[in-house]
Amino acid sequence: MCAWVSQPPLPDELDPKRPAPTRFRIVPPPRRRPELLPDEARFTLRLSLLVGCAELAAWAWFASAVPRGAVLGWAALRLLKPVWSLLGTRVPRPALAFSLLFLALFGTAASLMSRGQLITAGLLAVALPAVGDLCASSAGDTITVERRSTAYAWLDMAQGLGGALGVALGLSFGTVAAIVGVAALLAGGYGVPDLKGSGAPRSTWTSDAYVDVLRSPFGSQIVALAFFSAFLAMQPFAKPLPGWVALLLPLVGMALAARFESYTPNAVMLPRIVLGVAALGLFLPPVRLLALGALFATLPASVARGAGEMERPLASSLAWSAMTLGAAVGAVL
Repeated sequence: MCAWVSQPPLPDELDPKRPAPTRFRIVPPPRRRPELLPDEARFTLRLSLLVGCAELAAWAWFASAVPRGAVLGWAALRLLKPVWSLLGTRVPRPALAFSLLFLALFGTAASLMSRGQLITAGLLAVALPAVGDLCASSAGDTITVERRSTAYAWLDMAQGLGGALGVALGLSFGTVAAIVGVAALLAGGYGVPDLKGSGAPRSTWTSDAYVDVLRSPFGSQIVALAFFSAFLAMQPFAKPLPGWVALLLPLVGMALAARFESYTPNAVMLPRIVLGVAALGLFLPPVRLLALGALFATLPASVARGAGEMERPLASSLAWSAMTLGAAVGAVL
């Protein structure tokens, strides 16, 4: 009943009495970032092209808009991103995205052919293809959870790059920006067929999920910072800036924010700095464009650092919507 039993030998890597298996220092491998598979990367790249081109066209027309009151309607239509994502669960996503792009192309083409007489119709039409949430839900249904965050990051970077390019063109060369916006809508159509997905059930996020993210500490802060930063950055200029200056300043601000983001201690420090720079722009007007360009790089980086993996597309949607609304209100007031 109480016989002594010898203890089995421990494995080499756990037995402290055995000599080390190698004379070299054992170093654990470095952490690897999640990477998309080749077919997933092509799929996400085409969705990013669709999102980025739609943002480029929308912000280019917004920045060059003459009728100030119409930009509020532009912002209201840009806030319909969750609606398009929900509608994508009822109707085929490619058909929905194609319809939005067609209406945008029809409105912008009519505005250009009328030589600016229908610019309000063009401005409202180009705001319709706000397909960020639609593409994010499609990526969430297609890509598995361990690599889904990378796809969301691609979509966010595409929105930021497209928006920054659109603002830079719209503030510097309005006519060229309108034509480039039409070309961007045509190029974005290349990613529409990929919204078909792999045949899995189509899903989206509920309104309660958006509210929960908005009420979270990070969600409430990033939404408020995005709104007020865009509001201050889009205050009207007393004197227009030279074209090349207005073209370069947003891009320089975006590059600086992307360069120094890794040195900030948390996810909301850089948005707070951008808000301070935008407030400084009330006294030094060219600084506003630096803050506006920096905001396009700050929002994707802050969402990637501060939001939970499953809440990232919701926080991103709320942050971009807050920035859109703040820019429109700032342009009017």
